[in-house]
Amino acid sequence: MLKHTFRHIRGIGEKTEKRIWAEGLTSWEEFLDSPRQAALPQWQRDLVCVELERSVRALERRDARYFTEKLPAPLHWRLYPEFGQRVAYLDIETTGVTFGMSYITMIGLYDGEQPRVYVQGQNLSRFAAEIEEFTLLVTYNGKLFDLPFIRQELGLPLDQAHIDLRYPLAALGYKGGLKKIERSLGLEREGPVALLDGWCAVLLWQYHEQGAEGALETLLRYNLEDVVHLPTLLALVYNTRLQRLPFAVPQVALPPPPALPFGFNEALI
Repeated sequence: MLKHTFRHIRGIGEKTEKRIWAEGLTSWEEFLDSPRQAALPQWQRDLVCVELERSVRALERRDARYFTEKLPAPLHWRLYPEFGQRVAYLDIETTGVTFGMSYITMIGLYDGEQPRVYVQGQNLSRFAAEIEEFTLLVTYNGKLFDLPFIRQELGLPLDQAHIDLRYPLAALGYKGGLKKIERSLGLEREGPVALLDGWCAVLLWQYHEQGAEGALETLLRYNLEDVVHLPTLLALVYNTRLQRLPFAVPQVALPPPPALPFGFNEALI
C-alpha cells in the first residue's frame, strides 16, 4: 500500500489523494510516468514528482522513519508489509503508570518468529542491543506509554519507525483496551490468563518478589499473549483498510500466533 500513498507529501490531504486516485494515478510509478494527468497546478505536480522520487529512494534504502515522520499516525499501517521483515512487536509491564515513580518489570518482544522476554534483574539490559536489529516497532498505545517508559528508564532513543495500532484501530471505530478490541474483532483468548489485566500484571510482579511460585512465569505468559496478537491486529487493520480503497491491492494472510514458551499458575490467577 505504501507505493499507492500520497498523503506523506506536503499539501496532499485525504480529498486530494482520492482525486489523484480517481484520475487513474493510483501508484507512485503511474504518477511519475504521467504527471500531467493529475488535475493539480503545475507547481504542485512538480512538488509531488520531487517528493515521490525521494520516496522511492527512501524505500530502496529501507528508511521506514522517512514515512512515519510524514504520514499521520492513523495512516502508519500503510508501511506494512513493505517494512514487515524487520519488525518488533512490543509490550511492557511496569509497577505502575506514573513516570519517575514506577519502573519496567519486563519487556515482551515478538519478531514474527520467536517470542523474547527481558526481565528486570535478569536480562533487561540485553534489550538495548537487541532492539537495534529492527527498523520498525509495533505497539498498542506505545506512543503514550511503552516507548516513553523505555526511553526514560533505559535511556534508549528508540528512533525506529513506529506503528501504534491504537490510532488506525480507532480510525476504524475500535477503541478501548486491547482485549476489548480483540473481542470486537472475533479474536477470543482461551484459558485463565485471559482473565488477567494490567493491574493483575502489577500484582504478579509483587507476588514474584515475595517468592510466589509461578508468579513470574504467569506474568511472562500474560505479557506475551498481548504481544503475539499484535501481528494479527496489524494484518486485520491492513486488510480492512484495503477493502475501502477504489482499486485493488492484495491482502495479507493473518499470521497465526506462535506457541508460547511459558505456562501459568492457575491457582494463583
